[in-house]
Amino acid sequence: MVERRGVDLNPLSPQRDGLRLLAYVWPDQPERLSRLRLALSLAVEKAAPVDRGDAAPWLAVRLAERRPGTCHLVYSTVAFQYFPPEAQAEIAAAMEAAGARASTDAPLAWAAMEADATPDGAALTLRFWPGDLRLTAGRAGFHCQWVDWRPGVQTR
Repeated sequence: MVERRGVDLNPLSPQRDGLRLLAYVWPDQPERLSRLRLALSLAVEKAAPVDRGDAAPWLAVRLAERRPGTCHLVYSTVAFQYFPPEAQAEIAAAMEAAGARASTDAPLAWAAMEADATPDGAALTLRFWPGDLRLTAGRAGFHCQWVDWRPGVQTR
């Protein structure tokens, strides 16, 4: 791994904000509490920088730089549905433009776990450039309580 980085309008710290995040989980959801505790411990142990900012312009700047010798992976988890339509369009346009510039020595990938028109959880999708290969990898519960892998289904 060359680098990891994220963005959020209001980044939270697992050390500073972990107890508050745990307080948002209903007490009758022990499995979800367990997953969150594990995620918080991993976030402390393997911390990645999270910039304060708006995802659309932040991503456009990040994607403007080619990264020869590496695959630039963008991923999102249950976030896209909360962006305003303008931001969704900006992100899609930035990904398409970066995909058009991708090459075998500087590929681009977009992995997502996002809501779609199907009500039973989130779609797990992968998109790769060059070539704009689109795959459906399966579905997952919004809080990762289950995953139904169905790898290799091309959706193009």
